[in-house]
Amino acid sequence: MKQEICRAIVASVLLSMALSGRAWSHQEPSQAQDAKSQQTSDAHENNAAPEEKAGGAGSDILQVRQMKGANVLPTGRVSSFQFGPIYLQSVDFYQALETISASNMPQTLFESVSIFRADLVFDHAWRTSRLAVQYEPRLTVTNGLVQTSTANLNATWNKLYTLSPRLSLGLKNGFGYYSQQAQFDGLNLEGDLTTGALVQAHFLDGPGHFLNDRSEVDIRYLLSQRNRLDISPFFEYYSASGGQNLNVTESKSPGAELGFSRLLSDTRTIGFGYAVQDTSFGKLLPRTLYQTVNMTYAQQVGPTWRYAMTVGATHASTAIGPSQNTTTGNLNLIKLFRDSTLAFRYDRGQAVGLQITNGFADRFDTSYERRLIQRTRAILGAGYYRQFLAVTNTSGTYASVGLNYQIANHWFLQTFYTFKNQKNGGANFATGDLQYASFGIRWEPGWRPADIH
Repeated sequence: MKQEICRAIVASVLLSMALSGRAWSHQEPSQAQDAKSQQTSDAHENNAAPEEKAGGAGSDILQVRQMKGANVLPTGRVSSFQFGPIYLQSVDFYQALETISASNMPQTLFESVSIFRADLVFDHAWRTSRLAVQYEPRLTVTNGLVQTSTANLNATWNKLYTLSPRLSLGLKNGFGYYSQQAQFDGLNLEGDLTTGALVQAHFLDGPGHFLNDRSEVDIRYLLSQRNRLDISPFFEYYSASGGQNLNVTESKSPGAELGFSRLLSDTRTIGFGYAVQDTSFGKLLPRTLYQTVNMTYAQQVGPTWRYAMTVGATHASTAIGPSQNTTTGNLNLIKLFRDSTLAFRYDRGQAVGLQITNGFADRFDTSYERRLIQRTRAILGAGYYRQFLAVTNTSGTYASVGLNYQIANHWFLQTFYTFKNQKNGGANFATGDLQYASFGIRWEPGWRPADIH
């Protein structure tokens, strides 16, 4: 598996260097921060808001999303602990107590867990290219047993070719690898009002790694000042381990997306799309062709809230067995109040995630943050996940409550209580409950007053 990871990383780097050409010797300030909108993609899903489809030709291709958040990864001088393009984003220490009750365990397990971790970023931008690597080494001590994890990373390479004032071509590659599931990471829904992006964290617990890679060519043509056409052929690869008894450990998906978007006004967007994806899995699951049509509407309702909704239908067909049809879509909502923030996201679609399956899933997430006093925030979150039309039919719920207190500039105290329940669908996730309470301190040299914690 390590050889597979190394090959994927080396291939991504060589591709980036080959296509970038002479860009390495002509470093210029990035134009990404001047873009009006963002279209982001992550390791597990595309959370870009529909409004992002209506910017200028190629205006957002050089933007990158943070590895564990919805905000755009900033460029330039970002952290007080920075050496050129390399900077320290944050350092954390958490102490947690957890209880695990699972169907494959004779009795409830009690554990004491200490976690040390750091988030490091390499971000190098040229006029028409950008390479960003976000890396998180960890050291975990569980009941006195020390375990290191040095392979969690997310790498993104983007290049923009402006062929004419109306036509642009973007090349993108996103690679992510997680050597273990991070149950002490924040589970709450992350939102960015500026871009409308909402990011859901994986919360089901299981063994093994998860790897994904997506390569994409984004062809954009401005039909007019208000109308835009996007054509995006892509290839996605997923790999997971952990002893799935269905022996489905990977999926390979060539495909393409076609989209048309129109700016109805400065704050309203409508779009229509078609996507086709031909996915081959590991053993026991048949090769599946997914075809999706959808319509999207999005609106910025004043400076304090924003929503977007997509309604569509997917037809899934295989060489064996009957074809399947289901409704798909999503709903995003971000609302700012005087002293609080509310975010909600619902997704219904093909269920690629930490467990690889050819089925579909429903996912609900909501988060609420409220400032109690000037330096203290209360944080609430809840979510639900359910697979359907799948062999595994895994489901799960989580709920969390926490406090964040800023003790000094760049220093924060955080405490959380979380409850998770999951039901095994016949693969590597056990049925059971997990509860944990954690307390920790965070140093964030890249923190800015506008950041929300």
